[in-house]
Amino acid sequence: MKKSTSLFLGLSMMLFGSALPTRAETLGEILESAELGALIGTWVDEDSNGEALSLTYTWRIENHVLGLSVRMADNNSEAMIAVNPENGEVVHVTANEKGGMGMGQWAEENGVATLTLTTVNADKEDTTVKITHQIVDNKQLVVGLKNVGTGEGGEMTLVRKAE
Repeated sequence: MKKSTSLFLGLSMMLFGSALPTRAETLGEILESAELGALIGTWVDEDSNGEALSLTYTWRIENHVLGLSVRMADNNSEAMIAVNPENGEVVHVTANEKGGMGMGQWAEENGVATLTLTTVNADKEDTTVKITHQIVDNKQLVVGLKNVGTGEGGEMTLVRKAE
């Protein structure tokens, strides 16, 4: 009897073991594997120490939900970034103080962390942009922005906020 129970359990594991769900990577694990673990904190334009532009990344739920606060002279926004456990995609949802909102997805493109984000302003006009993030020596964050429709864009180098 003991032998048949062991055999049944062994066969069950072989047949159904591959059907058992595997845990999706956490956002923290994804950031580390993309060499973006140093992203957490506040990044600012060096000239004004954040008066013109400030990005603050903070864990809202440790290793699972990342918050992003963007502060600019004429518009502020808040975003949440998390992993969809169903498909492993890193999703991004944002809203700003002018009534606009956006939804997008983070992915690696050409070796760079890239957010493809579609935003809709309060006048119901939509725009799709690609925003890249590269950390240089844990001291600088190079952010690229490209309008998908027009091809216009550029890069800006941010530094950690001086206290």
